[in-house]
Amino acid sequence: MAFKIEVKTEDRGVKELFKRLKNRMRDMTPAMKTFGEIITGSVIRNFEVGGRPQKWQKLAAATIKKKGHARPLIGETTNLMSIAYKGYSDRVVIGPPPSAKAYARIHQLGGRAGRGLKAIIPARPYLMVQNEDWTEIKEAARDHLSFNPCFNGISFSSR
Repeated sequence: MAFKIEVKTEDRGVKELFKRLKNRMRDMTPAMKTFGEIITGSVIRNFEVGGRPQKWQKLAAATIKKKGHARPLIGETTNLMSIAYKGYSDRVVIGPPPSAKAYARIHQLGGRAGRGLKAIIPARPYLMVQNEDWTEIKEAARDHLSFNPCFNGISFSSR
């Protein structure tokens, strides 16, 4: 979404402030990296507690016997927990490593899998931004766009 703010002023200090703010908004990479850290930590917590805000569906008895434990998405798909992020100037991309992509989609969305697509895998959404994460994300955005560092060395004339 693009937007434009136009302000006309003769005050050099105000002009400099708006120039710095514009530059901070142009490159949101530092904020996007912080968002990535916040969300990655949240996704790992999803694994630790077995799903949030709702617990994931329990494993089938045959799956528990094969795996030797009853924790969904833990075991041969452990690399799903190897969540990584990459911050760009206008977005952050978060997800499992390429080696886990075959597992990632089916476990996130659910569906049929296996030979002949006979197995039904329930959705166990783990790549989620939780409601409680938004407060921290908003604070990180606010910190990035904070006016305080912009005022350093700027003087305002009084008119």
